[in-house]
Amino acid sequence: MDIISLRDFILIIVVIIGSFISIFIYLKFAPIVQIKIIDSWIDDELLILRIEIENISKVRVAIKQNELQLQNSNILFQKFKHDKGTALTLTEFLPFSKEWFDKKKYPSKWKEPEIIFETTKWIYPSEIIAVERIIQCNKNDIFHIGVQVHASFGLLEFADFRHWSQRWTSVKFIAKKKDT
Repeated sequence: MDIISLRDFILIIVVIIGSFISIFIYLKFAPIVQIKIIDSWIDDELLILRIEIENISKVRVAIKQNELQLQNSNILFQKFKHDKGTALTLTEFLPFSKEWFDKKKYPSKWKEPEIIFETTKWIYPSEIIAVERIIQCNKNDIFHIGVQVHASFGLLEFADFRHWSQRWTSVKFIAKKKDT
């Protein structure tokens, strides 16, 4: 058995150090977004939803373009309405694609998610983009609401790594609070 030469040992150390440096650089410059869903009630029947997406990274986030449809962006808004009895059996999972929708586990009918922020292609560092929606509801309605952001890797897209992307999802249950 040969003993590792000094040259091979130095090469192994350099590869290990290079790996740690590349991971550190990637984590330093990886896109990261924070999604907030803020609800406020106007009266007993009207709910205002404010959806905020903030880029908390040091690089701009490239919103992944939707190749399957004609819409520009891939920031999805999904909303299902349930009654109290049905909502008690639900998990936090919210389907954004029909292939993820299981009729046995999810009692509502399938509904395609809406595309929001259609013209947004980039979110710059520290930028917050927001939109508000008004939703009409009954006293016993419980909403299962979610927002999903798909981002591409920018330069790697040019190298034809089409399946390399990042996805962030935020989900919330919203019900009318009892008047006290």
